[in-house]
Amino acid sequence: MVPAPPREPKKSDRLAIAAGNASFLSVGYFMARRGGWGFLTLIVSFVLLFFVVPSVHTVLIEIVAVLWWLALIVHGFFLAKGPVEPAAKLRQRGVGIAAAVAALLVLGLLRVQAGDIGQTVADAKASGDCKHAMDSLDKVWLGLRIADAPLAAEGDDTVSACRELTAAGTKLTDGLSGDVTDLNTGFNQIGTVLATRPGHEKMADAVVDGFLAGLPVQDPCTTVTITDWITKRPKTGNTLDRSVEAVAKHEPAALLGCGDKYMAAEQWTSAKASYQSLIQAYPADAGKAKAVAGIAKADLAIELATVREKLEGTGTNSQPAYCGSPAKYSAAKAYGKGVNKALFFGNDTESGRLPKTWSASDVTNATLVVCIGDDTRGASVQSCSYRSNFGTGPSYKVTFHKVKVAVKAYEIRTGRVVFNKTMQFGGSSCPSTVSYTSTLGSDLGPPSHMDVKVNAKDVKTQFQKFVVK
Repeated sequence: MVPAPPREPKKSDRLAIAAGNASFLSVGYFMARRGGWGFLTLIVSFVLLFFVVPSVHTVLIEIVAVLWWLALIVHGFFLAKGPVEPAAKLRQRGVGIAAAVAALLVLGLLRVQAGDIGQTVADAKASGDCKHAMDSLDKVWLGLRIADAPLAAEGDDTVSACRELTAAGTKLTDGLSGDVTDLNTGFNQIGTVLATRPGHEKMADAVVDGFLAGLPVQDPCTTVTITDWITKRPKTGNTLDRSVEAVAKHEPAALLGCGDKYMAAEQWTSAKASYQSLIQAYPADAGKAKAVAGIAKADLAIELATVREKLEGTGTNSQPAYCGSPAKYSAAKAYGKGVNKALFFGNDTESGRLPKTWSASDVTNATLVVCIGDDTRGASVQSCSYRSNFGTGPSYKVTFHKVKVAVKAYEIRTGRVVFNKTMQFGGSSCPSTVSYTSTLGSDLGPPSHMDVKVNAKDVKTQFQKFVVK
């Protein structure tokens, strides 16, 4: 059998084949019956357009895609075989041009849509509106990524920046509770966006503005914590540094309010520190007068608390720490004319002989703190003889002594000593009988020295010398 002659390649018009390949779908190759070239180039175009361009999305990859498109056109032009009959030429050119126009029209429309989205995103970036930018970028689909790779790249960068700024904003909101760790994290995240993603400065500004708008917070002491952190934060030379403007705006009122809060909680030392910080940092502030008054009030409260602490912990006949280490309470009544009411400590027996009207119930209505030592033996006043066993036993001599005590009085207002002497109280001695206790059943007689029975009037007379002026 005679073998069939080889199939003659279809004659095709050069312009038609070039136009068909301009569709990016290798239509020209298939029109020229070059299926091998058609399938190979179609696969390359598919991978380039649907995988490489959307994932790399740079201007360079767009240039590569354009060069590939030009290569398809030129190669198809020189691959075509002619001449072609006029009717076939017209038909081929119609198909090729239609395919090219359809592909380029779709690409053009996608570019227009991508341009509109790009402009919207640019406006959102200029106004610092991350939400609007993100809403617009949600509309970017695969076709737009193919049509406008730089838009996709810029959009992805904006999406990342907005996500990072949103996270930073959340941290700064949490930091308004006074957690400086969250404040550090939030500011560091914004700083990273500013350093690594240029073009998003306005969006960073919006996050900083949102944080500053949250000041002052309800708790003035928390506001002070935040403004103190802002003041001490190292400068970074970007929009974060303008947060220091909020310090002078909010800190004076916060320091005053924080001092008032501590005063209400009776935390006098903390209150005083807050008022002092206000006066030192803002000497011309309108709240200075109130802060000065607050310091004076806190000082009095601290003095009162100190005096009370020094007067605590005393038992029967014991002296408090105040007696060895006095402290002043400036609001106490000055020592002077009339009855200077006192708080008596140390010897309940002797203080119990004094008029009740001389005693104060609290430091706030007392003038003196009087410390009375234990009873000791004073000067002898009389000696008498006693017999045991109903007068039939041996005679015993007993010497009676005054009762001696050390007395020290402090003026509460100043903490100074106003009286420091030893008193000896007299009284009756040599009673008809004396009581004593025998030892081991042996009557050894009464003690040779005994105290007089103190005369309460004598005690009053001696204490009156400094209690009543």
